[in-house]
Amino acid sequence: MTFQPVVGVTPARGGLYGWLTPAVAAIAAHDASFAARLLYMPRAEQHFIAFVLALMGEKASDVDHVVSFARNYSVLSRKTLVAAYGPDANPALLKLVPKFAGKPWRASTYRRLALLFEDRQARKTLRHLEAITRRTVITLSRLPENFRTETVLDELYQPNNLPELVFAITLVRNIRKDLDDRRILRSLEDSTHCEPRDWVMRHFQRVPFPAAPTEKLVLGDRMLEPLCDFNALSKAAIEFDNCIRSYLWHVQKGDRYFYRYAKMSNNVGVAIIELRRLPLAGWVMHEALGPKNNSINGRERLAVIGAFEAHGVGAAPQARCPNGPWFDLG
Repeated sequence: MTFQPVVGVTPARGGLYGWLTPAVAAIAAHDASFAARLLYMPRAEQHFIAFVLALMGEKASDVDHVVSFARNYSVLSRKTLVAAYGPDANPALLKLVPKFAGKPWRASTYRRLALLFEDRQARKTLRHLEAITRRTVITLSRLPENFRTETVLDELYQPNNLPELVFAITLVRNIRKDLDDRRILRSLEDSTHCEPRDWVMRHFQRVPFPAAPTEKLVLGDRMLEPLCDFNALSKAAIEFDNCIRSYLWHVQKGDRYFYRYAKMSNNVGVAIIELRRLPLAGWVMHEALGPKNNSINGRERLAVIGAFEAHGVGAAPQARCPNGPWFDLG
């Protein structure tokens, strides 16, 4: 089914029923009983007339075609009218008309609804809603397929949330290639009333880190262990009372990596080592800091530098002497 992006009946300025007024007047001219209820026509009936006119497409601008519809309006059943004047529409759409809320919508909204009805998930949602507003139709049409659910609609308690949520879904789809839409949707539904950014960050936290610059290194009774996922990064941040969790994106981009330097006998942490990757130059040891970002002793510092240098990782001046010159590695 293809609906052409045409305006349809030319909107009338003024008139009791806005852009429907010409068609309503034509129906009243051919049906006295319809004319008698003109001033108190039920909202559902107004929507039905607008719905059929919208589905006429280009023929809605054909006066003879609209007059034909007006003559048959009270003669044919609604199902027959839709089949005759909106033949591309799914007849099941008629069951939704009593749910249409508010004043008659723009013609483009009804055509958008007809397109939505072809989508399985949108169709299911529309059938379950107690009322369908113009905003509902626009919102569902802007949401990605498979995310047009009642739960997602409930999340959009403010109209301005829609662009943010659509962007969040796009991000999660891109970063979680291991999840299909069904599992991403379940994750979103489980995060009810969670800010979209927080939901996205939870998924970033589950993305595997790139390969570490080196494997775990053993230095006598000490070891240098790469923090290879967000859980390890978070635990180390708590242990050392520092902010390395905030560098998650830097690690995932591959321009930083953190190692935990600890005693092997009792697993007590001694320092967090930060490596940075420079364009063309490769990995460089940037800093070595103990708990609360305090300095570590010179012997430990030289041992760490030596271990990394043996694996091709150099050391910046501040890594060798924190009180000496500082080489900004960005």
